[in-house]
Amino acid sequence: MDQLQHTLHNYRITDLKRDFLKQRPVAVWITGLPASGKSTLASNLEKALLERGFFTQWLDGDYLRNGLTKDLSFTDDDQEENVRRSAEVAKLFLESNIITICTFISASERLRTLARDIIGTSQFLEVYANCPLEVCVQRDDKNMYGRALHGGVTNLSGVNFPYEPPRFPWLQLYTSYHSVDDCTNQLLEALLPRIKI
Repeated sequence: MDQLQHTLHNYRITDLKRDFLKQRPVAVWITGLPASGKSTLASNLEKALLERGFFTQWLDGDYLRNGLTKDLSFTDDDQEENVRRSAEVAKLFLESNIITICTFISASERLRTLARDIIGTSQFLEVYANCPLEVCVQRDDKNMYGRALHGGVTNLSGVNFPYEPPRFPWLQLYTSYHSVDDCTNQLLEALLPRIKI
């Protein structure tokens, strides 16, 4: 049986979308251990950008696991598929000129490289929410670390699954040393020159 050839139609009128939204699209990919502050950073960043007239979309790993990726577990293969799907969705938002904030543990350099390759190096801004494991454990209101230590959660980064810190992130934020506002301001200050037209 012949396979269908999928044609990519030239319907993306990005110049008009850029003129309409008056912004340059990027994917802010925030990685870090569970409870390192990724979602708090994303929420504050999105609010700050919207207040300045920028249009955004936030993709969060926990939310996507309730829908798009709910069929996936936490095995190596499924974590790769989770990142692949999420990066493809982020790419679609970028093609619509939308600034996309992504919060995924994405625990290995290999997974983050996969996301970067899908999204495109020039639009992929890797942000490392750097927080010591002991602080993440103290902050953990979902008790993920406690459950992982007692066998209730498998493949949790930092406990029974390794986390590889980014070697050369676009931005590193020390979320245990600086306040949420300070980290948000650092991120905003670095980001604004990249998205302003």
